[in-house]
Amino acid sequence: MNYIQTVMLYSMQQLKGERTVYGIYHIVAGKKSAQTIQDGKIFGLSFLFQSFSYLKKETFSLYVKELTSHQFIKEVDHQKYMLTSKGEEALHQQLREWPLPAKLSGWQFASSTQLFLSRLTLFIQTISNLQYFQKGFLPITQDPETIQWVKAYLFSQSYSREELAKRLFNELKCILTKCSSQNADVFVQHLSGYKRIGLTKSQLAEYYKMNEHYVHLLMISVVHQIIEQISECRSEFPVLQQFIQDVHMTVPLTASTVKTYEWLQKGKSLKEVARIRRLKESTIEDHIAELALFLPNFTIDDYVKVEDQKEIMNAFEALNTNQLKEIKKRVSDHLTYFQIRLVLAKCVTN
Repeated sequence: MNYIQTVMLYSMQQLKGERTVYGIYHIVAGKKSAQTIQDGKIFGLSFLFQSFSYLKKETFSLYVKELTSHQFIKEVDHQKYMLTSKGEEALHQQLREWPLPAKLSGWQFASSTQLFLSRLTLFIQTISNLQYFQKGFLPITQDPETIQWVKAYLFSQSYSREELAKRLFNELKCILTKCSSQNADVFVQHLSGYKRIGLTKSQLAEYYKMNEHYVHLLMISVVHQIIEQISECRSEFPVLQQFIQDVHMTVPLTASTVKTYEWLQKGKSLKEVARIRRLKESTIEDHIAELALFLPNFTIDDYVKVEDQKEIMNAFEALNTNQLKEIKKRVSDHLTYFQIRLVLAKCVTN
């Protein structure tokens, strides 16, 4: 069993058969849809968002078949699965040996992870070679935007190359000492420099006797920890913070939801926003549910009366399920799926 399948088992355990298995695929592959966002938050899987962006749907389907054939999972409804006792035991063993990295923050940092890593690794390679007056080296990335960014960044600095390298080293050291020694080592060994070629993920997997997908997850978790530290203490990391100042979003909302939020803040109603934006009311409802999930101060009182919120919460607590259909059966007929979604969203936020 590879580590993607471990993550799949963990995710199915979280879903409890209440969503289809392809909801998991959309989360780990990084599909930024309203349903994916809400499921990730409600079931505690947001940290895995875009954790395996390279995963193909066909491969994912094959993994589902393999887990079924090994009797780790069983289908309880169409495309909905739950773990068997054998699957629970296998998951427990896997997580005991290879625990999910604690610093993964997929939904929060997915938009900046790869760009930050590309810039940082190319910059380190470049500044390392320039330190030894080595101008003729093969860049580890051929992405023109990343190459142009590194060039522009170098030319904009008032520090000498030696001083810039020293400052970057100290900032990275400060953050990496807060990582586990193994995670920090994996990250550092992936870096290239003067007369040094960083190890690939497959080489790192072989060296550390790990699954390659697990190495990938460790790398991402270190990047997330670096970005988190920079975001929280920008003044302490003046060199590193410039690598993300144009890409990191503080509030993890989809672009369309941000536009809807702007209209709502102007006092427009749900119906008015739908008309102005020429979108279906159901789409605006998705946006409002997303706002309820990610903005703690966003009130849903305009959409669900306080007494109705209490009724929905009572049904949710009694049933102990996130299945909207089951909760809908338990509450008053006038309450809509949209209102139930909002109450559940605020429940998760609080």
